[in-house]
Amino acid sequence: MHEIHLSGENLSSTSVLSSSNANDDDIHVILSANGTAKIIPNLWTSIFTNNRLRCLSLVNLQLYQSDAGVLAKYLCEQVDLVELIFDSVSQSVYSFDIILNEGLQKNKSIQKLTLSNLQNVDAATIASLIRHNNTIKHLSLTHDNISPDGAALIADALQSNSTLISLDLSHNCITKNEESIFTQILHGPHPSLIHIKMNNDNNSNIEISPIISQDSNTNVLPTECEPMLIEIESEPNKKYQYLSTILVTFLFFLWGIPNQLNDVLIRQFSKAFILSRFEAGLVQSAFYMGYFLWALPAAYILRRWGYKTGIILGLFLFGTGSCLFWPAALIGQYTPFLISLFIIATGLAFLETAANPFIANATGPASSSEKRLNIAQAFNPLGAITGVLIGTLFIFSGIELNDKQIAQMRLNKTYDNYLKQETLRVVRPYVILGGITFLWAILIAFVPFPTNTKPIKKEEKGENSLCRALFLFSIIAQFAYVGAQVGTWSYFMQYAQDYVDVGEKIGGYLLTGTLIMFALGRLTSALLMHFGFSPSILLTLFSLINVLLIVITVLAPNSFGLAALFFTSFFMSLMYPTIFALGIKDMSGHTTKLASCLLVMAIIGGAVFTPLMGLISEETKQLSVAYTLPGVAYLIIAIYALLAYVLTTERNTKT
Repeated sequence: MHEIHLSGENLSSTSVLSSSNANDDDIHVILSANGTAKIIPNLWTSIFTNNRLRCLSLVNLQLYQSDAGVLAKYLCEQVDLVELIFDSVSQSVYSFDIILNEGLQKNKSIQKLTLSNLQNVDAATIASLIRHNNTIKHLSLTHDNISPDGAALIADALQSNSTLISLDLSHNCITKNEESIFTQILHGPHPSLIHIKMNNDNNSNIEISPIISQDSNTNVLPTECEPMLIEIESEPNKKYQYLSTILVTFLFFLWGIPNQLNDVLIRQFSKAFILSRFEAGLVQSAFYMGYFLWALPAAYILRRWGYKTGIILGLFLFGTGSCLFWPAALIGQYTPFLISLFIIATGLAFLETAANPFIANATGPASSSEKRLNIAQAFNPLGAITGVLIGTLFIFSGIELNDKQIAQMRLNKTYDNYLKQETLRVVRPYVILGGITFLWAILIAFVPFPTNTKPIKKEEKGENSLCRALFLFSIIAQFAYVGAQVGTWSYFMQYAQDYVDVGEKIGGYLLTGTLIMFALGRLTSALLMHFGFSPSILLTLFSLINVLLIVITVLAPNSFGLAALFFTSFFMSLMYPTIFALGIKDMSGHTTKLASCLLVMAIIGGAVFTPLMGLISEETKQLSVAYTLPGVAYLIIAIYALLAYVLTTERNTKT
């Protein structure tokens, strides 16, 4: 059978299909990925009037009411088509009812029908199709969110059907009660039905296996006439699914600790190694360079071996880098610490590339991905707060020497010992953090993950292209956000010391306070989304508020400016997870991993903004002026959020 693939621009022309008429082979036409563009009516005509058409696959398409009318008309008249596949097709319930009621119910040729990954399937309409169509022998209804009530309607319709041979109801919301009903029907005996497949997302139980085998062109049924119940290896039961989700959610807390300890290290290394602000800012450059360089290899590993492998590898690297702080402190030089931070960030690149899409796409419906990811990300500021408190209590000594004291200590030859002790103070927190990380890797290794989180070769649902305006702008917005966040917090304590004249301990507590605001903002935004507020509208509003607060920070470098800077954390809180979720929304599982990798690579903004802000501060002799850079970043994010609102609104309207 000759396959003809049409997608994108080819769906607006009939020339590709016409050029395939050179031979007499049967044809299998595959239409996919039209985005929001409409399929021209002449293409439908060219397809259905070709008497060599045997199979038609509609994959990852957006269909409109006009398409439904055309499809219903031709399906009603079709005599050559043997197999029809709808996979990840977006359309209204009304449009799909037209196709089933006015087209497929009256069709006399189709023997195999697949309806997979459809969000708007009406079980009552499918039940009506089963009752009235007498040619379909193999029906597949997988990943269609069919409810227990819907399954009961389908089971009732089977009683009046005498042609269906196999039925696939796997990965739907079907309970054991409905399973027993289908088993009774199968052993009825039913006049034609001999196999049912049921492997539900909500239950780990006996699966009634399919018995259809395929060669290149035909479906061959086995010779057995008796129905078979085969017990197969089930999905991890619900408690393991919950446990894996909890373990992954904790990672958001765990990686928040080293992210925020960097701000403490900048201040500590400035003192211990006598660094300029630009040189101290290289802490963030080394850290976020690890994200940038290793996000792409992380995405490859996720696509090849799955989320779990990527997470374990990330934790191993995270723990290794943390423990290397010990030999780095014994060496007593700045560079080994930068190498250790790079290794930690390499591990975090694996964790973030895996954990964000796992929570957004593998633990619930796409419609609530922003809310779900915001809830998981709410644990990240808790980790950040913990990191700052650890740094303030266990790394900062509280000893701040003036020039006269330093000169006296040098005269007494005690200054070098003081610097060594200040350097050694970073060891214990990082070694303990490394131990916890290794322990968590062991826990994850022994907990089963859902098998559907390992990528498969065939796309299941969603868009396959990364060349979407919203996604590409998401990368820019994420770069701007991470740069603004990291730069803001990196110099927050220095801003407080320069303009409000507080000590490093008080500065650490103020940084903890602004991180508490960050956590409150993350929880508040998740709550607002839960009550129906648009994520993109919230993102726009919060970004514009931060632009105003940064203006105050720059123009009023005093207690008032510090207060404005303090509250920016509340309004920046929803930005990372919302930009991330909007960027990968409606993408296929295969594409999501690469998209997540690129969004994680955008974290390189943290490596760019921090030293750049330090350089601006040194050149202008005013740290407040350097905060102009985060202000520009928030303005970019506000523009992105407005674009996201327009594009997602258009997409939902057309759907």
